[in-house]
Amino acid sequence: MSYDAREWVWDHSDSKGTARMVLALIADRCRDRHCVAYASVPTLMKRANASRTAVRDALAKLIADGELVQLPDRKGPRGETYYHLPVAARSLAEQAAEGGRNPTLLPL
Repeated sequence: MSYDAREWVWDHSDSKGTARMVLALIADRCRDRHCVAYASVPTLMKRANASRTAVRDALAKLIADGELVQLPDRKGPRGETYYHLPVAARSLAEQAAEGGRNPTLLPL
């Protein structure tokens, strides 16, 4: 399922630069169409090859733009922050209601 969430980021997100990479990295951890996943800043730093400040700024921008919501009441197994991608989840739910996967998101 992370494939659908990740593809949504690449095809539909308005984010740019490091914010787009961070969003794609979080989307890659989503397990279903609810688009909820956990990630730590150090992990995002390593995978995005970005500084702590760049990752934190990216997260703040994504949250301010409404593409990411931090879930303060949940923590990952090592205290990681949980995030929700509400716009991606809404889009994927609409696609499912329309009868399945969006053909533009199917693998080649």
